[in-house]
This record gives sequence, C-alpha cells and structure tokens, in this order.
Amino acid sequence: MTEPIAHNGDERDIGEIDEAESRTISFEALTMPHINDLFRTAQRVLRDRGAAEDIVQEVYLQAWKSFDRFEVGTNCRAWLFKIMFHVISHHRRKWYKFDLFSDSEESLENARWEPPVPEHLTDEEVLMALDEIPEQYRAVILLVDVEEFSYKEAAAVLQVPPGTVMSRLSRGRSLLRSKLASYAGIAKVESVAVTA
Repeated sequence: MTEPIAHNGDERDIGEIDEAESRTISFEALTMPHINDLFRTAQRVLRDRGAAEDIVQEVYLQAWKSFDRFEVGTNCRAWLFKIMFHVISHHRRKWYKFDLFSDSEESLENARWEPPVPEHLTDEEVLMALDEIPEQYRAVILLVDVEEFSYKEAAAVLQVPPGTVMSRLSRGRSLLRSKLASYAGIAKVESVAVTA
C-alpha cells in the first residue's frame, strides 16, 4: 500500500500525483506547439487581438476539460482548430446573435472573368484584402491555404461537408483575387502619380 503524502494541504497517493503530472505533461506536449497557429487564425477570423486571445484561452480550457476523450495518435492540431471554430461560433451566437456560417452561399455565381493577381503586393495589402472578405470564406482560406489542412480536415474543423469547404474556398479565393487586384490597381496609380 502506498503512503499518502501531503501536497499543499491535500493528501493524495504518489500514483495519483504521477497520473496528474503525466496528464499535464502529455497535454502540454501535444497542444502547446499549436498555440501560435490557433492565435494567428483566430486573429484573422475575428480581426481583434483581444478577442483572439480570449478565444484561444477558451480553446485551451475546453481542450483541457475534454483531454481524457482525446485519442492519442489522432490529429491534435485539427482537434484544437475544431474546438476553436466551435468556440467562435458559440460566442457569435451568444453575443451577436450571428451564426458564423450560413448555408446560403452553397450556390456559386456563374463563372466570370477574374483579374490576375499582381506580383508586387505587400504582406500588409494581402492581409487587408483577406480581412475584407466575408468570414465564412476567410475561415476556409485560412484553414486550407494558410494552415494547410486538407479539405476533409477543414470540413471536420468547421463541421460542414467537404463540398461546402470546396465551394467556399473557390468563392473565397475569387473574392480575395478581386480584392488583391484592386489593391494592386491603387498601388499602380499611386506609383504613377508619384513619378509624374
């Protein structure tokens, strides 16, 4: 029989302490490498640093609470992103009465000519253009193009069918391309005005 030991006024078995410490170490090892990716994506989706910090804290709290249900060996990064988009959606419905994803964009507009994306754009211009497209498209672009999730993984994170991910990605890229072209047009006009 193991001897109970006192730990901060609490008597527990040595085995219980080892199990708790093991859970903490395992949680940190699996989840902490993804904190910057989560924060960057949350900030791009929400466009608010403070809100993104709050959301990421909530993600880690929810992940810690449900860590006993996490299957080791599965994609921890995708699991955390799924929690994050669930938390974002929950907060949107709760505080703004706004559903993060609507199903009305399922039908895409007819194919049309899109301006080519110019080669000379700054990072700031790309981020500003990304911020201007609707959230449901921005979220898919961030997951697939920036975070490099597969369509299937992005669909699981957002809790939508893979076809919806593909259609949102196509529409989002189209919108982003148009925004980038307009930024490049503005930059070209400004450079012409400066040299004139």
